[in-house]
Amino acid sequence: MAITRRVFVSGSMAAPLVAQLAGAGAANAAGEQTLTALDGLAELRLTDLALKRLAGQGIGVHAVDPATPILDTDGATVGVKLTPEYAGGTILATGQPGKGSGRAHGGVVLSNSRARMEITDIRGSVPDGVILAFLKVNDVWLGELSLFSSDPSAVRLSLQPGTPGQPILVSCNGIPVTPTQEGVDEFANAFGTALFTTKDTVFTASGHGNAWPVPSFPA
Repeated sequence: MAITRRVFVSGSMAAPLVAQLAGAGAANAAGEQTLTALDGLAELRLTDLALKRLAGQGIGVHAVDPATPILDTDGATVGVKLTPEYAGGTILATGQPGKGSGRAHGGVVLSNSRARMEITDIRGSVPDGVILAFLKVNDVWLGELSLFSSDPSAVRLSLQPGTPGQPILVSCNGIPVTPTQEGVDEFANAFGTALFTTKDTVFTASGHGNAWPVPSFPA
C-alpha cells in the first residue's frame, strides 16, 4: 500500500537543486530527480469545522498505535502524528510534479456510544488524489476503501539540501483533505448521520523528513 501524491517545489528552488544533484550523477538526462525517504513524521490535524461537528455528536478522536495524538490545551486529541513505512517520489528540474508512493503506520479512531470507526494504513494515488485506508467499524473490518481525497496541486514541498554526502530535508504544510462520497457514506452508516460533504475540509496534512537522492543509471 502507498501514499502516492504529486510533489511540487518552486522552480527557483528545484532547478539549482536538481542541477546540483545531476552534477553528482543522481538525476537522469531529463532532469528528473528521484528521492527516497530515510525517515519522517506526518501530521493529520482535524479542522475547526470537523472538530465542532464531531463534538456535536459526542464523537471522540484517538490515535491508533504507533501513531501518537496531537493534543489541544484541554488535553483533547485534535489530530495524529504518523511515521511512514516507506515513501519516495520524483521532482523535475522545473519544479513540476513527478511520481511518488509511500505508506503511513497507524491511524485514527472516531468513536461515540453508537459506533467505533478505525482508519489505518493510509495510502493515496496520483493523479486522481484519492486517499485509501483500511476501515474497521465496531470490530468488523470492511476492507480498504477510498475514504478521502486531496488536490495534488495544493502540495508544495520545501527542499533544503544537506552538506555533501548528507540527505535532503523535505517538508510540506497545510494540505487540505476532504471526504470522498464513499467516506461520507461510510461515516453516515456507522454513526447514523452525515456530518460532512465532499466539499468539507476535515483534515489538513503536513510532514517533514530526510530523503536521499536515488542515482539514475543509463538504460
